[in-house]
Amino acid sequence: MSNVQIDINGRQYGVGCEDGQEDHIGRLARHFDNHVKTLVQSVGQIGEQRLFLMAALLLADETHELKLKLDATEAELARLRDNRPNPAHIEIEARANQNLADAKNIENDAAIAIENAANYFADAATRVGAIATKLAGA
Repeated sequence: MSNVQIDINGRQYGVGCEDGQEDHIGRLARHFDNHVKTLVQSVGQIGEQRLFLMAALLLADETHELKLKLDATEAELARLRDNRPNPAHIEIEARANQNLADAKNIENDAAIAIENAANYFADAATRVGAIATKLAGA
């Protein structure tokens, strides 16, 4: 257990803390003291208890605002995670798009084959007609 001397509103206080936490306690004390000094500039020296109470309320308000921001940030992060593309869905969509492209190619090939067959049968019909005309005239 360690003991740290901190200064709040010009007055020294001894504070016990775990070993290794001395610097952290010092930073916290300076942050609290800054709030107390701001209050002194605003409302004057209205007594240590009132100044400390008001500074504690300001810190509680800061903490509350930060908690609200953290909650909103976590909610936004969860929303973004829920809306991010699923790799499995991306792969399925890519395969579906490839299958669609393959189907269109098959459809085009079939259309060309049907057109070629129609032309072939049209030519055959013309030849059959010519043969029929020759036979009718003979």
